[in-house]
Amino acid sequence: MGRPPRALVTVRLTVQTESTTSPERQVEECKSFCELRGWEVVGIARDLSVSATAVPPWKRPELSRWLDDRAPEFDVIVFWRLDRFVRRVSDLHQMIEWAERHGDKGLASATEPFDLTSPTGKATAALIAAFAQMEAQAAAERVASSRAHLLTSARWGGSSPPFGYRTYSKDGARYLEINPGTAVIVREAAQRVIDGESINAICRDFEERGVPSPADTYQRNKSGKDFVWYPRTLKGILTSPTLLGWKTRSEDVPGKKYKRRVLVHDQDGRPIRVAEGVLSQDVFDRLQDALADSATPISRRSANPRTPLLHVIKCGGCGKNLQLHTTKKRRKDGTYRVTEKIRCLSRVGSPPCPGYVFSPDQDIVAPVLHMLVRAVGDAPVTRRVYVQLAEGRDDSRNLGHRATEDHWQFVPLGTTFGERWQNMGITEIGKDLVQAGITIRCHPRESGGHVLEIPDDFQERLAKFLGRSDPAVVGG
Repeated sequence: MGRPPRALVTVRLTVQTESTTSPERQVEECKSFCELRGWEVVGIARDLSVSATAVPPWKRPELSRWLDDRAPEFDVIVFWRLDRFVRRVSDLHQMIEWAERHGDKGLASATEPFDLTSPTGKATAALIAAFAQMEAQAAAERVASSRAHLLTSARWGGSSPPFGYRTYSKDGARYLEINPGTAVIVREAAQRVIDGESINAICRDFEERGVPSPADTYQRNKSGKDFVWYPRTLKGILTSPTLLGWKTRSEDVPGKKYKRRVLVHDQDGRPIRVAEGVLSQDVFDRLQDALADSATPISRRSANPRTPLLHVIKCGGCGKNLQLHTTKKRRKDGTYRVTEKIRCLSRVGSPPCPGYVFSPDQDIVAPVLHMLVRAVGDAPVTRRVYVQLAEGRDDSRNLGHRATEDHWQFVPLGTTFGERWQNMGITEIGKDLVQAGITIRCHPRESGGHVLEIPDDFQERLAKFLGRSDPAVVGG
């Protein structure tokens, strides 16, 4: 006789003080439901003060651990009511797909006629999938229609206004107007660029003077945090046609990961004005000419402008991410000297940070890769797959003991970390390290050099990622 089905009871409340659906009541009724069915309760996932609308099942603190690591330990997920489990049809559809990929698990409500362990329930799942697709399509059409309407009107669509402007209310809608406090900053920066000053120098001066940055302007009252003037941010402000009072939108740049601001036109092909311009057309044109003159071809975005090993290399002094910084200095002959350094993201002069500076290739890429290969290069690379055993069958492959139930299996890919990295670029290697949880605390040689921080389960972490990116179910 086979073992009884194993049930995972999941409990959720948006507010813990809800008395009518307290966690204890949910657990009690779910256990009674399982007892009547002859199911064995093997665990309870309690997620309290968690919104089902904002947080899907696979992101909840308790339930996500069961779904990600302990899936072989249960056969059905039981919840008090469907709205305690999910609130979105699309989330339910994804959970049904997850259940099918992980041993054809069941989903059942203890108080409603919703049970995917029955033939009728599986037919219901097919209907849910169809409705999920219809809901997603309808929502996309509503959003597209709303955006199209807002784009062709003079109203402000929402979010923070462009730097130099503020919003005001009129007839129940929001509109833009010049913000005297920030417009003066924009005009000062524009004139200084026209006079030949660099973006970097202007940002440094703004920092020294304590001029509020755009992020300060929008968020200071909410978080109290002091933000930094970044050259990229200031250049984005100065190149936007919004400064002329025109309505703009973000547009993808072909072959790039960043966006640019472009004008929005009405049905007659004319640009849409939403406010008086912070800059005049003449000043704006001279500003764009000055920015173009200051940009040398070799300093513009390269094919791979990302920081090497981003989110892996950390400042040995304060622990924050290190990032690539590029500066250029014009020579007397008109050419430019471009310098690339890897620096800490902390503010310059911040007391907790010593302000370490590294050469990208000599101090970071070469020594870090050497340390990695020496430390973990011989470790085998595996991928985690879900093994579903046929009823009444045993499987002892690669386990060393008899297995009589579904389980996770780590399948060797026939390569080591060192061999895998030989065929990968530095960006792809960095992604592997992030997934494996490997970080490097970077110190200058005179301060002891770099320190690798490798978690004991780094192989399993990468194996999980490789399994999620290429999901598979192996039948026993």
